[in-house]
This record gives sequence, structure tokens and C-alpha cells, in this order.
Amino acid sequence: MSGDSAKVENPRRHALVKLKRDIEHEMHDLQNLLKKPSADVGEKRSWAGPNATTWHSDIEGRRKAMLAQLGSLLPAVQAEINKAPEKVSPAAAKLMQLDLRR
Repeated sequence: MSGDSAKVENPRRHALVKLKRDIEHEMHDLQNLLKKPSADVGEKRSWAGPNATTWHSDIEGRRKAMLAQLGSLLPAVQAEINKAPEKVSPAAAKLMQLDLRR
């Protein structure tokens, strides 16, 4: 037995690819999260005044921070995918599967 014939699909890489696909699928909803509540409050909208302005500023700050974190999520997952070999030994694959079940 030599070379790639003894190798199997890398379970960790497979899990990372699935994670990336799932994130991409949810990204639109996540990017729009808090957008409507933020737009509805402050500056003569459904709720106005100093408290509304403070709330609006706070929610917009949180939304921007969340979007920044989301923006770095896909590249981080892709970097891990790029590091993971496509094929590994059966023994390594078994250990990875056990680790992924935790």
C-alpha cells in the first residue's frame, strides 16, 4: 500500500466545508439582523426623543460590530479549509471523526 490509495476523505475538512456553506446560506439573514429595528427608532420615527436616539446609536453600534465579525468569519473558515489536506490516512480520519463528535 502506498500513496493516495490508502487515503480517505478528511472529515475535518468536510465539516469545515459544510460549515462554510451553512454560514453562506445564513449570511443574508444575519446581515439584515437588527436593520429594521434600528431604522424604526430615533429621529422622528416610531419612537423619538433622547432615549430613542441613545437606543438607536447603541443598536447601530452593535449591528456594525456584528457585521464586522461576520465579515471576518468566512475568510477564517476558508483559511482553515485551505490548511486541511483533502485526504488523510484512515487512522487519522477515525481520530478526527471521534474529535468532531465531542
